[in-house]
Amino acid sequence: IQMIKKTGGTLSESYLDEGFILDKKIGVGQPKRIENAKILVANTPMDTDKIKIYGARVRTEGMSQVAAIEQAEKDKMRKK
Repeated sequence: IQMIKKTGGTLSESYLDEGFILDKKIGVGQPKRIENAKILVANTPMDTDKIKIYGARVRTEGMSQVAAIEQAEKDKMRKK
């Protein structure tokens, strides 16, 4: 059990909750509640490679090539 202390509130408002509490800010225009969400808990970095290339561009001939690139990226992440 990990105790998370938050300022404000009273002792009677404290509670024990099962699962994880993620203390994150919600972005502008994002839903505040999502039902039946699928959540990934990963113990590995989400980077596809150890070397990061910023600002890389890929030129394609059509949407089929874009789909193939996206599928290749998904397959690579699944292998990790």
